[in-house]
Parts: sequence; C-alpha cells; structure tokens
Amino acid sequence: MSKKTLDYFIYKNLKERPYFFSFIRSQEAMLFEKYRRYCDKGILDFGCGDGFFAESIFGKKTIEIGLDVPSSRMSIAKKNNIYKKVISYDGMNIPLKPSSVDTIISNCVFEHIPHIDTSLAEMHRILKPGGHLITSVMCSSWNTNLAGGRLFGPRYIRWFNKIQEHNSLYSKTGWIKLFYKNGFDLVESEDYLYEKAAKKVEAYHFLSLYSLILYKITGNWTFGFTPPETEIKAIRKIIETDKKSPSACFFVLKKNKPQ
Repeated sequence: MSKKTLDYFIYKNLKERPYFFSFIRSQEAMLFEKYRRYCDKGILDFGCGDGFFAESIFGKKTIEIGLDVPSSRMSIAKKNNIYKKVISYDGMNIPLKPSSVDTIISNCVFEHIPHIDTSLAEMHRILKPGGHLITSVMCSSWNTNLAGGRLFGPRYIRWFNKIQEHNSLYSKTGWIKLFYKNGFDLVESEDYLYEKAAKKVEAYHFLSLYSLILYKITGNWTFGFTPPETEIKAIRKIIETDKKSPSACFFVLKKNKPQ
C-alpha cells in the first residue's frame, strides 16, 4: 500500500471539510500515517464521529469498531460503512469486555472530555496487555497561540475554548503524567500545529461559518470543488516551515500495568 502524502490530506480536507481543517486535520492524518506500524489488528476508534478522518487514512472496513456517544454523525459512519461495527456508549462505560481490543486510536477527542480520567481508565481496561493507545491532543499552549487572546485577553481565550468545547487542556508534560497515572507508558511523541498554522485554524473558524450553514441545509460542508494546486502548496508551506510554539501533540502509548 502506497503511503499517503500531506498534499493528499490537505486536498481531501479542502474538498470535503471546513477550510480550517486543512491546517490541522491534514497534520494529524500524516502523524497517524507515519506511526501506523503501531496499529495492530483489532482497532477501536474512540470518538469516531462520522468516520471521515479514519477513512481518509485507513480506508473503509479496516477498523473493527467505531465508538462514540450517540449522535447523527455516527449514523453517517454506519451509512458509509466506514467501520466493521459502530457502537455507542454513555460517555463513561465502554460496553466491551476487559482486554478485548488490540489498539485504540483517537484523534483530538481527549481535550473535549470533562472526566478524562474515567475514559482513560476504561480504555486501559479494554486494551489487551501491551496494547497501544495512539492519540492526538490539543495542549494548553494552544491558548498562547490564539491571536484573539493577545488582542482581547483571557476572556476571549475562555470564550474561544468554550465554543470549541475544550474541557481538558493540559501541557504536554501534564498529558504524559495523566497517561502514566492511568497505566500507560510513553512510546513516541511528536509536536504539531505550530503558531502560524494555529492562527490559521483560529481565523478560519470564523471565516468558515458558511460551511456550517451549508451543512445545516445540504448535509455537506463544502460545494465539493477541486481545490487549486497553488492553494494546497501554500498550506503545505505553512505547515512544513512553521516550527515555533506547538499547540498540540501526538502520542503513541502502551498499556503498562494493571489498574
């Protein structure tokens, strides 16, 4: 199987998702692509949503289980046959047996969970001994990269995190400590979403309002136009040359001990 490129993920997000996704989801997809050697059979996608992100990397029907709280987006994952099985849970207890899953993947979900310790304990429970948890998370350094924070202060930061539903933002070190406390060892980590790209994500949250309106009306985030090569190159240049002040981190973790 040929490896997918950053340009591919930028293209896919520009074509099918709100504009700001091309600056963040393309980076996350590349990280999962880079470290997919840790993705054994028996994968569970924690916080799967509509499955668009997982499908862009792994394809359809290669991931065993998509898991999320009940939502209309899960019905899209079912309709599009992204996962072999889609199951819902109550946000606290995962309805799977102990040591029944080889690998858990999760993309930018943990920061949205109010009781993250509970979720990590449940993931630890269902993972097989030595199983991997592979996740991307936003870090507290995201706040320092918000342009609006510099202009309007802490009130803007609190407001912006509220609309993004960020309930658990830790520093990179804080995340590592939290993972270790819940029975996971760090195998690999990599920073991403540096300052320039983070500011693009922030700005285009506002400028992509039309995407939300379009989605409410048509069920599609974009009109599906083919993005020009010049736009893809411009976004890639920002991602590849911007290495100052990361806002997020990618972790490969391993279940290390019984809880």
